[in-house]
Amino acid sequence: MNNICCLLDACTAINLIHIDEDDFLLKKMDKLEVHINDTVFDEIKANVRKGIDNVVVDRNGVEKTIDQKLTFFRGKKNDNSELLKDVGSDYFERIKTVTNYTKKLNGELYSSAYALYLSRFCEKKVFFYTDDYPAKEYFSSFFHYQQIGHIKDSVDLLVLLYWLDDKFTEQQLDNVLSDLYSQYATEVTILKQKLQDFFNCNIDAAFKRSKKEITDNLITLLNKLDKLDFKNIGDLYSFFETNKSKCKVIFEILKKYNSVFELERNSDAETLLGKISHTRKAIKENKIFKWNDLLNN
Repeated sequence: MNNICCLLDACTAINLIHIDEDDFLLKKMDKLEVHINDTVFDEIKANVRKGIDNVVVDRNGVEKTIDQKLTFFRGKKNDNSELLKDVGSDYFERIKTVTNYTKKLNGELYSSAYALYLSRFCEKKVFFYTDDYPAKEYFSSFFHYQQIGHIKDSVDLLVLLYWLDDKFTEQQLDNVLSDLYSQYATEVTILKQKLQDFFNCNIDAAFKRSKKEITDNLITLLNKLDKLDFKNIGDLYSFFETNKSKCKVIFEILKKYNSVFELERNSDAETLLGKISHTRKAIKENKIFKWNDLLNN
């Protein structure tokens, strides 16, 4: 589809790498114009192997598969140094100021700035795919006001790949959605277990007395993970980050499974896990039309 371009965030690309079997999805993506920002590709390389120790298979085999799939995404990345020759060396800082972004420069900011560049220089409608819901909520108004395009998630990308390909069956779509759910649910389960192990081994009466606030927030986080309640979960991550000198081990655990905190919603809106479940049910009840379904045969 040459009239739109798909810009991928790190979390979306990493999910595709982990749930794709035999390059099924990557081959489908040949139908799309795919872009990845230079800095985001660095984030993908840095994070794609996190949690690999939890996979009960040969590590070398998994490493080789990941490297092969990274080759696909490497071919989709831009060169930020070339981009800055067009728009000036302070471009990303200017977009940070325009969007009132208070965090350090990161993949979501670089991608949003790159999306604006693609929109204006290449005259493209950009679909930015990210599963980082806080970032999605933050930059949506920027995309809307600047008429850049839309911010979507991995579920939307999988549905797009489905209706673009005649050979992509409804059962295959359900399977990859199930795999995506398992990818996140597994991360939540492992994080919860590691935090519970820390609690059981380290938090006694003395710890509770000397670090009551840390104990209380850890209990709150465990309860939220147990209920798959991601509302305002980022506040707990920020608390442990601010107090990491008092609870370094806890914060190191959270950093390793930071993708869980990208599921956060600041409202009662549907979470990504909820959207996956809802979509799997919906596609069984309401057909998603492909082009040949519109023909009166």
